[in-house]
Amino acid sequence: MSVSLEVVLEVGDLADTSADAVVFKYAQRLYGAAGAAAKRLEAAGVPLSQLEVQPGEYRFVETRGSLASPLALFVGTVRLGDFGYHEIRQFTVRALKALESHSALKHVAGTVHGPNYGLDEDEAVLAFVGGLVEAFQRGTGPQGLERFTVVELDARRAGRLRKAMERGLSGTPGVTALPGGGFRVQRMSAFVQAPPMASAGTVSMAKPHAFVAMPFSPELEDTYHYGIQGPVKAAGLLCERVDQAVFDGPIIQRIKERIDTAKVVIADLSMANPNVYLEVGYAWGKGRPTILLVRDVRELRFDVQSYRCIVYRSIRDLETLLERELARLG
Repeated sequence: MSVSLEVVLEVGDLADTSADAVVFKYAQRLYGAAGAAAKRLEAAGVPLSQLEVQPGEYRFVETRGSLASPLALFVGTVRLGDFGYHEIRQFTVRALKALESHSALKHVAGTVHGPNYGLDEDEAVLAFVGGLVEAFQRGTGPQGLERFTVVELDARRAGRLRKAMERGLSGTPGVTALPGGGFRVQRMSAFVQAPPMASAGTVSMAKPHAFVAMPFSPELEDTYHYGIQGPVKAAGLLCERVDQAVFDGPIIQRIKERIDTAKVVIADLSMANPNVYLEVGYAWGKGRPTILLVRDVRELRFDVQSYRCIVYRSIRDLETLLERELARLG
């Protein structure tokens, strides 16, 4: 049995990643990387019905040259709206366990789940890698497994995820940094984790969080990641937002639940998105502390013009103003 595992994060498309096997989730529908891979597999003659697996089940599929890896594992999960940090952690554990039936596998690849549909990306990657490290150290996985590559399509997000992994894995017993980036994980007779990684996906939903209401627009992505997410994380909070475009089922219920339990709701009213105003109204109705932001007062609508609103001129300006506001709220 392999006594160590290299865990690295690379920029790329999971479908084009050359490994012995690639891992996808089937969240009762096909999304993201799994959806893109499914189209290639279908073109190669693999029926989509072969990829449909119930929660708790899994299925291996020969890729027939449609993907860069010869074998794909589809793991059935709950619907996307219910796929939180705990489910991410359990997903990697279950995937590694399923892969044991192919003991000769040396290199497996997968992608992080969560950031594209609003979960805190640092917590999501630590839940994913935390489950992987924990399972491997306990002896789970193919006997010959030597490498697990975490693949991220967005280069800028990949950089942020690498930093989160470094913070979360540093000081973990049995885990050492690799010279070129990534980590080497040793199998251990006793299992002990460093606090950041140990808690990710185990008590994540109980951690204090900020709920961010804002349009999912390319022109506001830097505003979110650098103007909002930075100050929120510095205040010791998880940073979450929900993209209604990717959810099926009771999306409103998910939004309500995360607003109900948020320590603070941060709403960017730029672009006058009606869904954002709806979420602000709900937050006010529930008495949640709410911080309003806008990049230009002319974008404000309805009666919020009479409420205090932080007007920012740049992302750096927003970062400074939001840090002060969060400190004031305590």
